[in-house]
Amino acid sequence: MNVLVLLLALVIMIAVVAGCVILQEGQRRLPVQYAKRMVGNKMYGGQSTFIPLRVNTAGVIPIIFASSVLLFPYTIAGFFKSDLAQTVQKAFSPSSPVYIVLYVAMIIFFSFFYTAVVFKPEDVSTNMKKNGGFILGIRPGKPTSDYIEKVMGRITLGGAVALAVIAVVPTIMTGLMNINTFYFGGTAVIIVVGVALDTVHQIEGQLLMRHYEGILKRRGGKAGGLLKL
Repeated sequence: MNVLVLLLALVIMIAVVAGCVILQEGQRRLPVQYAKRMVGNKMYGGQSTFIPLRVNTAGVIPIIFASSVLLFPYTIAGFFKSDLAQTVQKAFSPSSPVYIVLYVAMIIFFSFFYTAVVFKPEDVSTNMKKNGGFILGIRPGKPTSDYIEKVMGRITLGGAVALAVIAVVPTIMTGLMNINTFYFGGTAVIIVVGVALDTVHQIEGQLLMRHYEGILKRRGGKAGGLLKL
């Protein structure tokens, strides 16, 4: 391989990995205010928090669905030897322009579809209303659910386009640069980055728990010493 081609490929790889990290960790935070209420003789509420809306709620699911649907006619056409079957195989091969265009369109479609299945703005709005919470400047109830759905649609569109770019760029890179010495796929990168980030978050959670346990033990020892005195 040419040195310049190799350097350009490494830069693209680093950019794709960085894009995967940003896509997996990116979120839009909607500010939520909880009203104060009296329960018995105690005052509850009055806290400010936020609703984290993930940019890539669907994860790697849209890529898996899109590739599975597009590879189905390619696989079926492989059982026949006619000219039509060969044309279908050529059109639906992973390196063809038709496949790339359909691949991007289906990734965006499945991103919206999966997000609509797993995320319900009505449920979020109902739970907020029951607990006395509201988004600043938005009335509780249906206006809140409509606002959350509107914001979620915007960030899902951006996340779906970014996911499609990350999935397609490695394929285009290997095709234009004629790289055959190694494989670099967007789907594999997204899966590996997602697993690595999840592992990092679990390690951070365990370290935080141990830190709090140590603080509680030290406070317990001091309290026991005061009681003895």
